[in-house]
Amino acid sequence: MKNSIYILAAIATIVTLNACGNKNEGTTQNGISYDIHRTTEDGKILQGDTTALLFAHYSLHKDSADSLLAETFTTGNPVYIPVVEPNFREVFGQLRVGDSAIMRINADTFFLKSFGQPRPPYFNEGEKIRFTIKVMDILSESEIVKKQEEERKSLIEKDSLEREKAISLLNNPQKTASGLAYEVMKKGTSTIIKKGQKVTVLYKGYFLNGQVFDENLKDGFKDLPVGLGQVIPGWEEMLQLMHVGEKVKVIIPWDLAYGPRGMQAIPPYSTLVFEMEVLSAK
Repeated sequence: MKNSIYILAAIATIVTLNACGNKNEGTTQNGISYDIHRTTEDGKILQGDTTALLFAHYSLHKDSADSLLAETFTTGNPVYIPVVEPNFREVFGQLRVGDSAIMRINADTFFLKSFGQPRPPYFNEGEKIRFTIKVMDILSESEIVKKQEEERKSLIEKDSLEREKAISLLNNPQKTASGLAYEVMKKGTSTIIKKGQKVTVLYKGYFLNGQVFDENLKDGFKDLPVGLGQVIPGWEEMLQLMHVGEKVKVIIPWDLAYGPRGMQAIPPYSTLVFEMEVLSAK
C-alpha cells in the first residue's frame, strides 16, 4: 500500500510537470532524451561553475513498467546532486532554479557511469530508466559550506537549549566537568564500578522529546567491558561513577554521544537521555 502511494504521488508530480511552463526537448550526445520545463526565466543559473551542486527533488522509474525505484518528492528530503554528474551533466548545465526535467537513459549506461557497476538483474538489456528532477536551488561550493555551517550552528543551539531545560527538570542533578548531568534514581551498594570490569546494565535510551530509540529492560547489556571504548564516551564516564545496583537518569551531550554525524536513527548533534541500572559487575 505504501509503495502504491509513493508511485501515485510520483506520477502526479510528473503530470504536473508536463502541464505547465515552457518546454525544451532534446537529446544529448550520449543519447539521453530530455524534456526541460521552465516556469520562469528569472531562476538562478549555474554561471559555468562546475563545482556547484543542484539541491533537488528526484524520482527514478523503470520506464517500461512505470515502476518507482526511488524518490524524494513524498519524503520531503531534497538531495544534493553534482552538476557534473557523469550521465546528466549536459542536461544539468541547462537548468535554472525552479526548472523541472524528465530524462530517459539506457539502464546499462546509467548504472555503469553513475555507480560503476552493471545493471541489476531486474532490468532487461536495452531497458531505460526515467529520471525526474525538480531544482530547488543551485549552490556553489562556498555557498554549500556556508549553508552547512548555518545548519550546524542552528542544530547545536536548539539542542543546547533543550538540554538545559531537561537538566533543570532533574531531581538534585549532579554535573561532571565533561558535561554529563545525572540524577540518582535508586541507590546501589558501596561497590563502585572500575575500569576493566564487566557489567550487566539495564537501560532505556530516548531523545530530549521523550521518544525512545533503544531499550533493554529485560536482559540488559551483558558483560560490557568498562573503559575499553565499546560504548559512547558518555556511557563510559557514567558507568565509572556508578555503584552496583544503582540506577541513574543521565543526560549525555551530543559530543559525548554520537557527535556531528549521528548514527542510524540518531540525528547529528543529538543530546541523549539514558536510564541505566547496573545489575552486576565482575
